[in-house]
Amino acid sequence: MRVLYFNQVAITRRAGTWPAKENSMCALRSRPFPFALTPEDLRFLRNVADDTEDAPWMTMNDAQWRNATALYASLDAYARQHAVSWYPGGMLPLTYRLPGESRPRQVAPDVFVARVPLRGRSSLPVDEEGMPPFVLEVVSSSSVQRDLEEKTEIYRLLGAQEYAIVRLDVAGPRLEGYRRGTAGAWEVWAPDAQGRLWSAVLGLWLVLRGDEVRAVTPTGEMLRTLPEAEAERQQAKAAQERAEEEVARLRVALERLTHGGDDTAST
Repeated sequence: MRVLYFNQVAITRRAGTWPAKENSMCALRSRPFPFALTPEDLRFLRNVADDTEDAPWMTMNDAQWRNATALYASLDAYARQHAVSWYPGGMLPLTYRLPGESRPRQVAPDVFVARVPLRGRSSLPVDEEGMPPFVLEVVSSSSVQRDLEEKTEIYRLLGAQEYAIVRLDVAGPRLEGYRRGTAGAWEVWAPDAQGRLWSAVLGLWLVLRGDEVRAVTPTGEMLRTLPEAEAERQQAKAAQERAEEEVARLRVALERLTHGGDDTAST
């Protein structure tokens, strides 16, 4: 895959670039909570635990942290440089109130994108501003039940369009998830033959690079964080300088040979 340098490459989204079936998903909008919930839905939401700082599943190991921060940082850099309709966030509480309750409940995705600006916020009230259409969780052995069972249902009921899951709790990391089908039902989001997930919300592929999830454009360019892009530029600059020095050295050597040949001929 080619690397995308944010200040050098412009991406043009052409009609027909994305799979036709998934284009229709872009038209879906997350609806403010609450929905018309069944008694079973309400019972589940009233009993499921919140994402709080002291919850055991909220502790992130190094692999989870690297996954979440790298993806968030690259999406943030991408959003700043391109005309997208979303804002990336991470570990920010999404709050919602259930019918008949005054206390807000909350869930905090590892990474998400919202349709409203997020800077300076301490939370995002879903029942006022809508559910972020894309959420992602990085699953470790300590968060399997929370991420694969409880959050799958929470995000379904809150109205997420796509729920991407990075599985680090299995031998060989993999991507999987859930998303809204064309009829609005919550369906399994299966990776393609290359193990990628196409996000219609982001207009990007989600791929695994080693055990890290990264985003890739439809043309195969991987999004970089700003430090990564700067490091790449510095490496390219150093390589160019070395090449220029080598050209200069060869030019001097060629001139010496040429002048030496002229002197020999004149004697």
